[in-house]
Amino acid sequence: MRGANIEPNGASLDLAVGETLTLAFDADRSGELHVHSRPEQVIPFQAGTSTVELAVDNPGAVDIEEHDTGIVIAQLEVR
Repeated sequence: MRGANIEPNGASLDLAVGETLTLAFDADRSGELHVHSRPEQVIPFQAGTSTVELAVDNPGAVDIEEHDTGIVIAQLEVR
């Protein structure tokens, strides 16, 4: 992430219920991702490089959105 330049942007991923997805950050600012799952999850990130693991426990379509810009980074199809 460099300002409002965010990659990936709109990626489609398949994920099994309970499967772990590792998110890698290389950001020039701090912020947070909103994971629109049931229940919703918020993932804060700091400037610099970092990783975080995410798992979704309920099937369905799940958007991962960068909060400040509203950009949907990825849409997960959780089965």
